[in-house]
Amino acid sequence: MASSNGSAAAIPRNDLYEALKLSRLPDKHTRSRDGVKRFISRTPAWKPGRELPWATVNTGAHLKGSLADFPRAAFGGHVYAQAPLAAARAVEEEEREEEEAGGDGRGRLGIHLTQGHPSKSIQGVFTKPGAIDRPFVYDVTSVHSSRSFATKLVQARQPTEASSSPLGPFPASDADRPLGGVCFACLTTFKRPAPSPAELQTEASAQERYAAVLSQRAPDAWDASPQLDVEAVTMLFPNAGHGGFPMLDMHKVDMGAFNADKRVPERRELILYRPYKPIPEDDANAHIVAHAFEADRNGLIMLTNHLGWGFNLGSAASLSYSLYVHVNAEEAVMKGDGWWIQEVCWPRVSAGRAMMESRIWSPEGRHVASGYQDGIAIPEGGKKEKERKTTEEKL
Repeated sequence: MASSNGSAAAIPRNDLYEALKLSRLPDKHTRSRDGVKRFISRTPAWKPGRELPWATVNTGAHLKGSLADFPRAAFGGHVYAQAPLAAARAVEEEEREEEEAGGDGRGRLGIHLTQGHPSKSIQGVFTKPGAIDRPFVYDVTSVHSSRSFATKLVQARQPTEASSSPLGPFPASDADRPLGGVCFACLTTFKRPAPSPAELQTEASAQERYAAVLSQRAPDAWDASPQLDVEAVTMLFPNAGHGGFPMLDMHKVDMGAFNADKRVPERRELILYRPYKPIPEDDANAHIVAHAFEADRNGLIMLTNHLGWGFNLGSAASLSYSLYVHVNAEEAVMKGDGWWIQEVCWPRVSAGRAMMESRIWSPEGRHVASGYQDGIAIPEGGKKEKERKTTEEKL
């Protein structure tokens, strides 16, 4: 089959600020002194696999239909990145208000560019799938605020009906429509930069440990990360390109030889990435949510391939996801054109659930952040091996 790179390259790709564009809404006043700061997304979330040329493939109708409709929801990384971005914008707004009032920042976390941005952790829970034809509405409330630390709770909801502009940009008036229940909630913590009295990492960097593999090609010579990393799909669309995936260029290293003789918990996947378009260095929070956006892509789906379910995947979905930034926020900024590495493994699989661990390595080999994701991973009982053979014969 001919590669679809040509068509994929023609699909427009949004940068971070367009992909995660937010508009401020009027505050929601409660009994809390701080009230609730509200934001609405303006750009539809990306959906994995939606841009693949399904009309060009010749397979059984049942197989084709089930693959093209999976997953049935928006990319989870969208709301996982946009919710803490809303929290960050709320913190920045509070700091501006403090400065305008002539205060010294006591009682609130101030973000001063001369001192650098705060670093954070993001602890999120997915409660229902997100739709791509309507915006997310974010309510940001203060859990704790002090001179050095702050914690924000963000709850995301969507209108119960599609937007009047389902392809975007979504009008701010969509926030006035009836909203459904919370589809995602997260705690985002912030802190001021601090000196490092000790600097330790548990092991050598990914660049050192996988040097023999990484040295085989230039970073962007590896295939683009699959738009939907399920074996049945990647066989139909080999090296389909980035498609409309926003914000980042991502390339998947071929770890087949490295993983061949290893048990699944000992296997590794490496993703190389950098911004699709530069992100201003003075917006460290935007860089951090870009790392969060990247680390949520294809993770549990890649695991199901290792488990042998790449042709009979029933479900793979995130339930909870925590990202911890180990360094001062300015050290997570993606400067220049260096390639960052996401190192992925799955240390535990049981009872239809899976735990994924990610480590984020800077181009210089610093362990900048860690992600821990718990989710559902199960095969579909109705699929048969003959569907795989039929697909192979059609290629």
